[in-house]
Amino acid sequence: MKIITIAHQKGGVGKTTLTLNLAACFAQGLNVGVLDTDLQGSLSGIQEDLDGITFLPYDGQLNRLTDQPFDILIIDTPPYLTNQLPDLFTISDFVLVPSKVGFFDVMAIKATIEFLKQAQQQRPQLKYGVVLNMVKPRTALNKSVQEILNDYGAILLTTTVSDRVSYTRSAITSGVFNGDDEKAKEEITSLADEILTTLGL
Repeated sequence: MKIITIAHQKGGVGKTTLTLNLAACFAQGLNVGVLDTDLQGSLSGIQEDLDGITFLPYDGQLNRLTDQPFDILIIDTPPYLTNQLPDLFTISDFVLVPSKVGFFDVMAIKATIEFLKQAQQQRPQLKYGVVLNMVKPRTALNKSVQEILNDYGAILLTTTVSDRVSYTRSAITSGVFNGDDEKAKEEITSLADEILTTLGL
């Protein structure tokens, strides 16, 4: 089993939406579990509408997660779960860090990257990547944003995820794969493939 954690200490960057859609993508051929660590239970509230995805209750006992019967377990994290991020990272195989293409959004990545680097000292096989999310049309990654990412030593994924209505509605539609937005499906599939490739799968 591979554990993918989606984390960023800043709220509003689309972690839960990416969790939902990546889980739906992986579930087309793999046995997928999802752990929603957000006390608001955003994902857990729609689990009955998501076919092929098993939701695990969150009880804070992370050591129980490593022997679950899934191909992939995706962990969604809220921005306030800072104190448990290091523990989550040390059981993860890949950490996805979503960010908007904005100066302050990218600057907020620094603390998460530091946690990741510390976790890699204990778990050298841990991989991670920053994905630019909610990218508006004709938005370019400007030089200052790129320099910040480079200064942090952040690994930027090739795939970007656009700001699309289908993502906003995906909690209602149970994911973009139930709709007709082919571009959204391509983006999520590309992101899923890039994660699996990084994991050597």
